[in-house]
Parts: sequence; structure tokens; C-alpha cells
Amino acid sequence: MESRRQRASAVILQGDKILLIRRIKPDRDYYIFPGGGADEGEEVEMALAREVKEELNLDVIKYKFIFSIKNLSIPSHITTHKGNRDEHYFLIEAHSGIPEISGPEKERMNEQNQYHIVWLGLNEIKKMENVYPREGTRKLIDFLRAGQ
Repeated sequence: MESRRQRASAVILQGDKILLIRRIKPDRDYYIFPGGGADEGEEVEMALAREVKEELNLDVIKYKFIFSIKNLSIPSHITTHKGNRDEHYFLIEAHSGIPEISGPEKERMNEQNQYHIVWLGLNEIKKMENVYPREGTRKLIDFLRAGQ
């Protein structure tokens, strides 16, 4: 049996706002949590720190695991990776640096493929249909509303 891909998702808060990455392509416009897949043999916590550094140029100092989901329906416009994956969400409790798009995302960015950092409130996110994955978004809203 093939192992499922593992993804680390970072939840970065600033007051009552959550950092999301807005992806704009010619035929789609959607939001995702920063993070990415664990490499072969890499622990998901290590992937969290690596991906946050690569994508946002932030160093993770302290984090807390909050929940996992089995993402059984990954829209093809969201990922280039085939198949389902397990997504692990971590609350970034402390980090250093100022978030900016960096690494491979910055290198790949052009008029047809854009990445933007946005800060959105829970009420905004709850109403949006284009924040992925939806199940992770719902669980995160419940978690944050419960007071962590």
C-alpha cells in the first residue's frame, strides 16, 4: 500500500487575523494556508519549519499541533500532487521575521501565477468558498472560536 502524502499547514495569527496565501491564476483565485508536503523521510514538524521559511521567510520559534484531517478531495487546481493526503495543522505561537513571499513561490511568480500574503478575519474566511481545504478551514474556525 502506498503511503499518503503528509502536509504541514501553518496557522499564523496577528490579532484576530489569519495569514493566508492568495493564489491568482488566469482561471482561478483561491486561498491556502502556508505550508507544504513533507519530503521522503522528513517529519511533518520539520516540514512545517522548512516550508514556513521557504514560503514566507519566517523562522518558526514555537508551535503547537492543533489537529489533522484526511483531505480526501484535493481539487486539481490546488495541488500538482496526485492522490489524497493527511494535513496537519500547527499554530505558530512564536516566529521571527516579517512575512514575505520568498523561495520557490517568489521564483515562480509572474502575471499568470501570483502569490500574495493576506490577513483575513474569521468571519471573512467563514463566508468564503475559495479557502482550501474547506474541512480544515471549518475545524480551524471551531478551534479558534473555542479559545484554543
